[in-house]
Amino acid sequence: MTGIFQSNNLPSDSSSPLHVAVITEDSSTRRLLTERKDFNVTEQGVSAWAAGSIDLAIVDLPALKRHELEIRRWRNLPPSEQVSILLIVSEDDIETPEALLGDLVDDLLRTPISEVELRARAHSLLRFRNRPETRNLEIVPAELEHKGVARALQASNAGNDRTIRACSEQDILTDICKSLTCEGGYPLAWIGQRLNDTDKTIKPVAVSGNFSDLVPRVFSDVDQDAVSSSAMAECFETGILSQSLLPEPSYIGGTRPTREAARPRAVIVFPLTQHDEQPSTCLAIYNSEPELFDDSELDLLQRFIDNALRGIYSLREKFSHRRREREALRIAYRDSLTGLSNRTALLRALDLRLQKPSPYPPTTALLYIDLDGFKLINDALGHAAGDSMLIDVGHRLESKAREFDLVTRHGGDEFVILMPLDGPQSPSPTPYEHALGQASSIADEILNELQKPFQILGKEHHIESSIGIGMCPAHAQDAFGLLMKAEDAMFEAKKIGGNSFELYSIDLSVRRQQRLALENRLYHSVENREFEIALQPIVDLTDGRIIAAEALLRWPQADGTYISPAEFIPIAEESGFIVTIGDWVMEESLRALKRVRVHGFTDLQITVNLAIAQLWQHNLVEKTVKLMDSLGLPPSALKVELTEGSLMHDVDRMEGVVEEFRAAGIEVAIDDFGTGYSSLARLKSLPITTLKIDRGFLNGVPEDENAVSVVTTIAQMANNLGIESIAEGIETEAQWHLLRDLGCPLGQGFYFARPMKESDLLALLMNH
Repeated sequence: MTGIFQSNNLPSDSSSPLHVAVITEDSSTRRLLTERKDFNVTEQGVSAWAAGSIDLAIVDLPALKRHELEIRRWRNLPPSEQVSILLIVSEDDIETPEALLGDLVDDLLRTPISEVELRARAHSLLRFRNRPETRNLEIVPAELEHKGVARALQASNAGNDRTIRACSEQDILTDICKSLTCEGGYPLAWIGQRLNDTDKTIKPVAVSGNFSDLVPRVFSDVDQDAVSSSAMAECFETGILSQSLLPEPSYIGGTRPTREAARPRAVIVFPLTQHDEQPSTCLAIYNSEPELFDDSELDLLQRFIDNALRGIYSLREKFSHRRREREALRIAYRDSLTGLSNRTALLRALDLRLQKPSPYPPTTALLYIDLDGFKLINDALGHAAGDSMLIDVGHRLESKAREFDLVTRHGGDEFVILMPLDGPQSPSPTPYEHALGQASSIADEILNELQKPFQILGKEHHIESSIGIGMCPAHAQDAFGLLMKAEDAMFEAKKIGGNSFELYSIDLSVRRQQRLALENRLYHSVENREFEIALQPIVDLTDGRIIAAEALLRWPQADGTYISPAEFIPIAEESGFIVTIGDWVMEESLRALKRVRVHGFTDLQITVNLAIAQLWQHNLVEKTVKLMDSLGLPPSALKVELTEGSLMHDVDRMEGVVEEFRAAGIEVAIDDFGTGYSSLARLKSLPITTLKIDRGFLNGVPEDENAVSVVTTIAQMANNLGIESIAEGIETEAQWHLLRDLGCPLGQGFYFARPMKESDLLALLMNH
């Protein structure tokens, strides 16, 4: 019934401060009371209470129990000498004081206390206590002199009890009507709600009494039935309490004589809303006396309704609090982008599983999944495109996981799947080999699923994944430890080339620590530019003349050693350092070329490798041309090398980058040709100028006939396409002569020269 009541109908403030005695152990309650200007607060004991000096006493449950005997003696005094008692009770203790109403206390107030509700309860109690009829009443309702007051008081007490136990707004609505008819003795009570339709239809939402059959199920004209009377219509239209006498018995139709004496003869209708708003819900109460409700009875009924409304608002606040708690939990345990569980939920679920009492550790697998190449797509296409891919990845992972697996987004482009591998009723642990087979099977399916193309911005894009597998109890028996083991295995899978899964092994942890240390050192080296450029000559194979040099990155260490590019370049690519490093390599290489050319070697060309992350820079060519212009170098002085694999990440975009370089007059070479998966058709369409034959194909040349056949095929294909070819890794004179005879024009390798410093290259050129 949410939304039926708009706000509480509270009594107005008193014109002078109330004298209130407070006995409570709750400091927040005392502070709230003492800070209010309309309360004069004293903490006098029960023995000091006296009519005239104190208007109201406020106590909590511990104080009530502590002073119970004294309060009972005080409650036996004549009503005119007593003070109303308001009990402060917590939600947890709400059941305890049910029997206290009308005995030790006059009303209840739940914590936390609302200032508005406190003020309303206090003034409501005082208004009732100050009625002349009430002052003359004895404690037992049957002895009340005024029948209407007694009837209303009995309904109010019963309604308070029911409100305390109510679990929903509908319960309170029903209890209002039941309390009025069952305990109060009113012949009929019902609550109607006006619907938002053109006919202003009134729908009964709660009905009680012996004459409930007189209330139609749904009606739109409140004047069409005399039971509803004009009072209902007036209350709905004006929002003001209304009452009237009912017509004579003729309206009842076939009413039996046995009901004639108790039939409804007067009605009062209360708006269940603020006075200045048109109500959406009203309460109709009927009595059997042919006279209107007097002021005393009306005041008690209003108090009863105020209490019920407060109960509704208290329930609403409780339900709202629960909704906020559920929403907070949802936010705390749910990834907002993919809708999957998040890292917090994963660790909680894993903790609950691993810490559950069991005669043996529960067999469990963690699949730690990292997307290879996602950062590149996210940086190049924007976060919206990256988010779209992550959502799609989440759906694909859920499609491959089992029903009882937990798929989570760990953060960024990392996902983790929690796989229980034995059930709670298993008599013994699942054998390790069988559990590993289950986890490996799912990992293999995920690798295949993530290799399928992703549709982003109307184009196909490809990524791969690296998966690490950690097993409990084999690798760890706690949540954090198992997660770290799976992550270590994932990095190992990534290190060996990605698109694979690896099982954790003991030495992975050592390698993981070494990798983290290396990444930290790399960060500082990037900041401090602690790198060097080595230059390897490229020669004309017909006469051995040096015509170019390839710039190679070197990372020197304090002890005079060098860390291999094969070891630190993958880390630089994963961490994003590669763009900064690549820009530095381009600038230093061109400056070195400029210095060498000053000595008369004006035809020397420099070759610079570009990482795939650099190719996604929208201003790469423009930036490169601008740098060359500032150094006074022509476009022909530079040749850029792209790996075959990088060209296939986004074929259309990479073709555009190649064409942009060629339009600027800069040559483009495909490095490591034959190790990737580009087709001849794609090669033919690319405006490249050079094709580099990977050094791996020269192994065994010229003795290995198969190796010779492969090299011959690549060299001839390049010649047929009008593309210049360069052979890498020439280490013997026989290899040189074979390649020269095959028509391969250029080559490089240790046979001619190793990578060297700029000064050594200049000396070699001068002596050549």
